[in-house]
Amino acid sequence: MIEKIYNDIIKETCLKYTHESGLEVYMLPMEGYSAVSAQFSVRFGSVDNAFKLDNGEHRKIPDGTAHYLEHKLFESEEKDAFKLFAQTGASCNACTSYDYTQYYFSCAENFGENLEILLDFVQQPYFTPENVEKERGIIGQEITMYRDSPNWRVFTNLLAGMYKENPVRIDIAGTVDSIAEITDEILYDCYNVFYSPDNMSLCIAGKFDPDEAVRICGERLKNRAPVGTGTADFNEPRAAAQKLVELSMPVAKPIFEIGFKRPPLDGAEQLSEYFGFDILFETIFGRTSDFFTDMRDKGLINDQFANGVLSGRGFFIPFLRGESDDTLAVAEEVGRVIRAFKASPPAREDFERIKRSTYGSLVRDFTNADSVASTLSEAALRGLSPFSMIDAAASASYEQMTALLSNLDEDNICISIIKGE
Repeated sequence: MIEKIYNDIIKETCLKYTHESGLEVYMLPMEGYSAVSAQFSVRFGSVDNAFKLDNGEHRKIPDGTAHYLEHKLFESEEKDAFKLFAQTGASCNACTSYDYTQYYFSCAENFGENLEILLDFVQQPYFTPENVEKERGIIGQEITMYRDSPNWRVFTNLLAGMYKENPVRIDIAGTVDSIAEITDEILYDCYNVFYSPDNMSLCIAGKFDPDEAVRICGERLKNRAPVGTGTADFNEPRAAAQKLVELSMPVAKPIFEIGFKRPPLDGAEQLSEYFGFDILFETIFGRTSDFFTDMRDKGLINDQFANGVLSGRGFFIPFLRGESDDTLAVAEEVGRVIRAFKASPPAREDFERIKRSTYGSLVRDFTNADSVASTLSEAALRGLSPFSMIDAAASASYEQMTALLSNLDEDNICISIIKGE
């Protein structure tokens, strides 16, 4: 049975199909489009560094296992998935984040065949001691490449400085030493625990026949008994573990990230606070703000300055990033401006202007099949309705923004700096 979920704000209907295995499929056909995008996601990321055994104890797994597993799933005993997709003319890839792994393709034709390939290779793991060992050098080179990237290091150093216990502080791909511990048995154990249909979702958007998608799902999706994933608990302090993390690398100009450590949230609460901070920081620090103009005129920041919010299972960080010869002066001014706005909040009309811009960007995303599939996937991974992001942005209020501002601890920050050598 297919459930129709209509959103009155953007006048779109999403179709939801729940397979007997427990896997939820979200579909949004888009008339007039020539391409289709599909994303098969699992709630297994780098923060999931342990799982619960039958006796209630937790088994630790090597850092980087989720990312390693993602690499190896593309390979089968007969032919790897990349070659199969290339034969149909589809573009395919995968990514591992802190709290999920995602496999996806986009195509202009052969949708049914491509969906079969996607469902088959993700559900048919093939790990051997030989092919796991073969991948070790490739992933080791990838780890080294990222460690040589100043933009990646300033970001990962921020997380490592901000968190003391939360595994989000560890690089998604792990380390050369940690991946040396990964075996085919570990990959199979993690696959069997985390890649359970009730821990996954499939989202499709663009030009396709929903009935064909449902038929293929019925034929290709496997029934497996749910397994409790139960990643290990940790006691994370509220305060940032470090105030300042510095590293010297070959950069033309020092780069920085300033993160504000916030209590973690789940589901609708997380999404609501995400948009609240997104609008708040754009109002205070965005390109049209007095802060941006004044700091650029003083030469303390340049056009690389930006703001954002990183959130997921167990972490929530509004942040600022950019280039500066005096990052500590920038951070001091950031704190001063936050305190000034606490005493005299931003004008309501400024909030409404930024909110309209934020909402408009989300609406524009619904004109692109890849963006729609990503939006549906993000909602599904959070356990929310497919249009929850649109609804959260539309319901953001001035009072919510000012409440977040008044409760923001401008001193609970970590500053990550990459200096020139």
